[in-house]
Amino acid sequence: MIRRIKPLLKGIVLIFMIAALLIFSDWRNRTALKSKGSLRQKATGTTAEIGRSYSIGIAYFAPEESFDNLLTGLFYGLADLGFVKDSNLNVILSHANGEISNIPSVLQNLDNQPIDLLIVTSTPCLTAALTIVKNKPIVFTYVYDPIAAGAGTNYNEHRPNVTGVGSFPPIEKTIELITTLIPGIRSAGTIYNSSEANSRKAVSVGRELFAQKNIALEEITVVNTNEVLQAIQVLVTKDIQVLWITGDNTAIQALDGIIKTADKSKIPVIINDYEYVSHGALAAAGIGWYGTGYHSAGVVAKVLNGANVDTIPLENYVEEQIVINFEKAKILGILIPKELKKVSMASDKLDMASGKNDRNSFMRKRNRDHKFRFVIVQYNDAPISELTLQGLIYGLEESGLLEGKDFDLQIKNAQGDITTLNSIINQVASDKYDIVFITSTPTLQCAIKKIKDQDIVFTTVADPITAGAGKSFSQHLPNVTGISTMGDYEGMAKLLKTLLPSAHRIGTLYSPGEANSVNNLETFRKYTKQEGLEVIATPVNSSSEITDAALSMCSQRIDVICQIIDNLTSASFPGINRVARKTKIPLFGFVSEQVEDGAILAVSRDYIQAGKDAARLALRILQGEQASNLPFEFVSKTNLIINLEAADYYGISIPDAVISKADKIIKRE
Repeated sequence: MIRRIKPLLKGIVLIFMIAALLIFSDWRNRTALKSKGSLRQKATGTTAEIGRSYSIGIAYFAPEESFDNLLTGLFYGLADLGFVKDSNLNVILSHANGEISNIPSVLQNLDNQPIDLLIVTSTPCLTAALTIVKNKPIVFTYVYDPIAAGAGTNYNEHRPNVTGVGSFPPIEKTIELITTLIPGIRSAGTIYNSSEANSRKAVSVGRELFAQKNIALEEITVVNTNEVLQAIQVLVTKDIQVLWITGDNTAIQALDGIIKTADKSKIPVIINDYEYVSHGALAAAGIGWYGTGYHSAGVVAKVLNGANVDTIPLENYVEEQIVINFEKAKILGILIPKELKKVSMASDKLDMASGKNDRNSFMRKRNRDHKFRFVIVQYNDAPISELTLQGLIYGLEESGLLEGKDFDLQIKNAQGDITTLNSIINQVASDKYDIVFITSTPTLQCAIKKIKDQDIVFTTVADPITAGAGKSFSQHLPNVTGISTMGDYEGMAKLLKTLLPSAHRIGTLYSPGEANSVNNLETFRKYTKQEGLEVIATPVNSSSEITDAALSMCSQRIDVICQIIDNLTSASFPGINRVARKTKIPLFGFVSEQVEDGAILAVSRDYIQAGKDAARLALRILQGEQASNLPFEFVSKTNLIINLEAADYYGISIPDAVISKADKIIKRE
């Protein structure tokens, strides 16, 4: 019996010895991991729980460089705490397209999403969230002054469902910078939206500090971006010696126009968001938004892990930085003092100061042996396709990618033929591209049916939902994202009512075979009806029918032609113009090139910008984000183009108030 048990006992002892040896050999690793985990937990108290998934919504005012910096810092900060985007952290982004009136719908939509918390950025979004958001805890960042926004009475006593990080700009340092750059200065000017609490607070602080230095501050307030250009044109006539633009969301959206107008009067522009010095400002005493985003991650992480929002005090966090545009200083004849050179960052190093550093860092880190393969598929040779392509290449190059060296871009065009388009998409689907760029609705409709395993970025598409790319801008096909260029039909309807108060019937051609054309027509009808106008729509199915269709339209007692956007009429617009001239019926459009071709005016989405916006989304995919997590966006810029010669031809008088808002004017010869 003992002889039988003895081998068994030897086996059991051997098993225990092996197990002990394995445990001992792994002990150091176990100890190290435990120690590392404890240190991390002790350091932050905010790390992600293993095996748990999180979801956040982010509401923002509009796509802009400083926000991109903040977002990059936020995601890096969260990743360092174990919340990795697209791994255990789902992110829903939604913006208001630069209009305060759009903010409530953005917030209501996010408040009803299955998310753990809502991050609101910008003061207008925070102010609105305080009354609109009912179901989710709120963490704010990218806000100047949360108290002025209404988040609380002080940093410790705030609303129970709100906490976050404010970043008030270094106003005193800004004014010191101004007096250093312009010794003996007597007057300054500023523009801000009186509806933005952040701007009111910043300007009130600036007003007092300017007064202490005996500098007069001329202030002009606006209520939306449309008023900014008129405001700057007035302000430059008031003998100001410098223009100071603090981080007013409305003014920043129109900053390029502000700087352009200031340049004409040789007035230097000083700002508080140094990301925009590269747009032509002289200097900035700014906030490092990347740092604010990174710092805000800690607060977000606490709330994600269940911390009581009511117990987390509000914070103010600013990483100050002075940036000088030496090239602009030379143009303006401004001498930069030596002491300022020592503490400032030169404009030619802005890539290291702005969000571009992150993109360039990506370019440096990426595998140099891999040259990106891009393809863009166009439906036809319409001017909007060419402008979009131009913008796309600009956008890719601005991100640090060089064509031929870093990427190859194949251009495929179906020349308006559906059969050819299907053949092209089949070929693209069988090849392997890093990004498939799509322009036009017919192309998108075809692509989403056949391309399932490659990322698609569309642009120059009016309504991607009608095209079948998703249920909403945030709930869409997993491999598709892009830029909507839905025309500003509401703005045009109001303009027509202003310019032609006696007009009642508006003629337009539409292409029944294009979903975008039908949708654009319905949208135009909706807004013209609100102005008491009737749309007379005439169908057209091919370019050879354009002239006859236009003549038929003009025979229906219309007062004006306003051509909606679609691929067929865009490519055949000169034919419509010829009929308009012959019948002397005033012609308006939605594409900037149409003004060059004879239209009186166009409220045009900026198609070059649409290409740039698409490049920006593509870059995010290349950096590792998933297309499924990138909501569709509206193009970030709209232009008003006026042709005064055409207005004279049709006997239309354009009021000065409208002319002052124009981004481009074609003058009389």
